[in-house]
Amino acid sequence: MGIGSRLKSNWKHDRETLKALPFRQKLGFLADYYRWVILLLLILFLLFYYIGDLVWQSHQTIDLQGFFLNDRQDLFPARKLTDEFSDYQNTPSGHRIAFEDSLYVDLDSSSEYNAASQGKLVAYIAARELDFLVAPEELARYYAQSFLLYDLEELLPASLAEYLQEDFYYAADGTGKEKACGLNLCRSRFLQDPAYDGKEQYYLLVLSYTPHTDAMVSFIRYAYNLDS
Repeated sequence: MGIGSRLKSNWKHDRETLKALPFRQKLGFLADYYRWVILLLLILFLLFYYIGDLVWQSHQTIDLQGFFLNDRQDLFPARKLTDEFSDYQNTPSGHRIAFEDSLYVDLDSSSEYNAASQGKLVAYIAARELDFLVAPEELARYYAQSFLLYDLEELLPASLAEYLQEDFYYAADGTGKEKACGLNLCRSRFLQDPAYDGKEQYYLLVLSYTPHTDAMVSFIRYAYNLDS
């Protein structure tokens, strides 16, 4: 008897057994005798789900991609911000906004999660797929010296740059040039959240290679509750 026939025969027998059992015992029976089958089906489901998601994403144009690092107070909920900003700038069909808030980086840590987060950040920047990042002050100052960043005074329209002047963080970037490397988000909508304890300042850094300058400016307007 082949494996398929044996499984079919066993299932017929087990099905009769299940009919005679109370609901809770049915669950226990399935967990005991079919756990590997259930696990395999779950793995296959997740595999097909992720493949389908990747195929779907490959047909979408990303209008803006950003990482929010070390968001311990959930001040930058990526899914909510993605939905809100997509509505704010009327993201068209076939396009999407890609934000992520699950990365945690500690410059003094060697943990696996820390290494994975740092590795993902560097990989996205090396591939020129990341437009901006938001990080606590210590990390922002470190990255300002490590990466090539946009001069915000050049990126932003004159009126917006003037409005945000007091929030600019000036430093020498990776080229040694002094410029407005970051934007302190202390006056942004994100840090007006009652949950914010004020213990950390968060800065927005824009990568110098980003082609999505209009969307970047739009996001900064959104962050400060300004008209699009």
